[in-house]
Parts: sequence; structure tokens; C-alpha cells
Amino acid sequence: METTKEDYQKKMEAQLDVWSARLDVLKAKADKASAEAKIELQQQTDKLKELQVSAREHLTKLEGATATAWNDVKADVTDKWNQVSGAVEALWSRVS
Repeated sequence: METTKEDYQKKMEAQLDVWSARLDVLKAKADKASAEAKIELQQQTDKLKELQVSAREHLTKLEGATATAWNDVKADVTDKWNQVSGAVEALWSRVS
């Protein structure tokens, strides 16, 4: 079954929501951490924010795709999204 553009966008938006929640957790940990740990958590939070911005840019690219070009754009966005997702998951596993 082929995924529609709208379904794909919803899936990506849901993943961005998960990442936003994780970012909130990191911020809360940083607030309660010692000075040294706070610096490390802040660095990780900054990295996660950058990854989130990158993911949002890929989603915007997908949103702008015409119906006829959507499959071509989807392949490119999926590749980049998987790279961002892998980086986010690796970062999360280090700090959670």
C-alpha cells in the first residue's frame, strides 16, 4: 500500500512531536543538573535543536512538492530524514 503525501507528512509531524518532548526532558534535566552536567546537557540540547531544525526543513521541502513530484521528493526526504532520525536516536540514547 502506497503512503499518501498527507499520511507521510502526519507521520513526520508525529516524530517531530516526539523529538520536541525529548528536548523538553533534556531541558528539565539540565535545570536540575550540576554545573558540569548542565554544560553537557546544554550542548546535547543544542545539537538536538539543530537536528530538529534540519528535520523541519526536510518536512517543508516535502510540503512544497507537487503531486506529480512527490514520489521523487519523498525518496530524497526519506533518506535525509533517516539520517537525522539516526542522529537524534543516538544522541537520545547517550543522555537518557
